[in-house]
Order: sequence, then structure tokens, then C-alpha cells
Amino acid sequence: MNKSRFLALSFVLAFTGFGTAYAQAPALAAGTYKLAVGSKAPCDVTITAEGSLTQAADCSTGTNITKWTTTGSGYELLTASGETFALLKPHGETLEGATIADQHKVVLSH
Repeated sequence: MNKSRFLALSFVLAFTGFGTAYAQAPALAAGTYKLAVGSKAPCDVTITAEGSLTQAADCSTGTNITKWTTTGSGYELLTASGETFALLKPHGETLEGATIADQHKVVLSH
């Protein structure tokens, strides 16, 4: 009897963990953010709830980032050609990660 209770409890806990592990990050709120790539000065980017991203004219990220999307645990910044530029994860009040090509630190803050 105790064995069946243990198995039932283990089963419930296992599925609860799977749900948490595969929970998707919430959508970014539309608005203006600061994007910092590597040692370059942060620049303004405008994000829409539909997934577009527009860089300010003075933004020197090295590429034209035009989209963002949620991933399993964070966010993905995409270039105009659809390539992944950087992967970001929530870190306190900011989103932090690295570029795919050269692993430069990327920070997106409000």
C-alpha cells in the first residue's frame, strides 16, 4: 500500500517538474529598451508585442536585428535573414545572454 502511494507521488512530482522545465518565457512587453552588445555602448531598441525589433540609427550591434521570439527558457534575437543573433535569459530586471557567433555578452534592459 505504501509502495503504491510512493509511486503515485513520484509520478505527480515528475510531471510537475516536466511542466516547469518546458514552460515558455512570457512575451516581452512592447516598448523601448537598451541593448548592449560586448563592450559597445548601449543603444535604444523598440520592441513590439508581435515580435519585431527596431534598432536606433546609432545602434552598432554589428548586424541588423529585426525580430525576437520566446524560447523554452528565454528569448532569441533574430537577424533580418532569420539567423539567431543571441540567446537571452531573464536575470533579475534584465535579460542577459551571449551572441551566437562570437559569445559577446548581450544585455537587454528597460
